[in-house]
Amino acid sequence: MGVPGDEDGGGMTSFVIFSDMGFYPVTPGMPVYNIGSPQFENVKIHLGNGKTFEIVATKCSKENKYIQSATLNGQVWTKPWFSHQDLINGGKLILKMGSKANYNWGSAVNDAPPSSEKAD
Repeated sequence: MGVPGDEDGGGMTSFVIFSDMGFYPVTPGMPVYNIGSPQFENVKIHLGNGKTFEIVATKCSKENKYIQSATLNGQVWTKPWFSHQDLINGGKLILKMGSKANYNWGSAVNDAPPSSEKAD
């Protein structure tokens, strides 16, 4: 049963850490991370396979909390998500941040995260 008052088993802590880094595994069991607004300009995740996944949020601040554009490993990235394979391969996600929402970034139908619903 754990410690009294510890009902979430670390779930809330995980949510905070992931969200502060700028991504989160929204759907349990799906190897996909949705991109959010990082709280840090630079985060490096040293992976057990010897690789590193880095997130750089240029101009990140309280005012500049909106993603304007992104690149993943030097390629223009228009999707508001990335796969677990992208993460474990290592690399660099660069998010250009700004003070106003860019309603075009990540909004194309083909850029939507995969669905957990099965197609008919």
